[in-house]
Amino acid sequence: MKRFSFGLLFVIVSGALLAGNPAWSQAERRFSVKVTVAEISNAQGKIDKRAKRLDRNLRKRFKYNSLKVITERRLELGLDQVGSVRLPNGRMFRVRPLNLGDRGLLMAVGWEGEVMMDMRAPNNHLLVIGGPAHRGGQLVVSIEPHYQRD
Repeated sequence: MKRFSFGLLFVIVSGALLAGNPAWSQAERRFSVKVTVAEISNAQGKIDKRAKRLDRNLRKRFKYNSLKVITERRLELGLDQVGSVRLPNGRMFRVRPLNLGDRGLLMAVGWEGEVMMDMRAPNNHLLVIGGPAHRGGQLVVSIEPHYQRD
């Protein structure tokens, strides 16, 4: 009878150790994705103080005189969960974490009715997508994933 009890204890402990395996918990993993919607314009104006990092990144790709943050949201998402942010033009911007690999988090991102693409970003890396015209300027969206590495 004691052998049976020891064997049962071994099975329970082994099962608990396997359940704690990082491969198993990959599906349970959470990602914090910061989404910033901004407008850039050639009209004279200011650079929004909240967008210093975005401005440094955008200057490499776009010419503009003003940058205004419209919305900032932090989405807490699991793999295959969709997070949405309503854009000023009424359309939705969506992001969905797909996979975490050695090169970063793979995400499906897109503007409703406009564009859909997959993008990969390392932890804390800022991705910028140029969007449609808005008022006298252009919408841009930045995406910045934050997550714990194993």
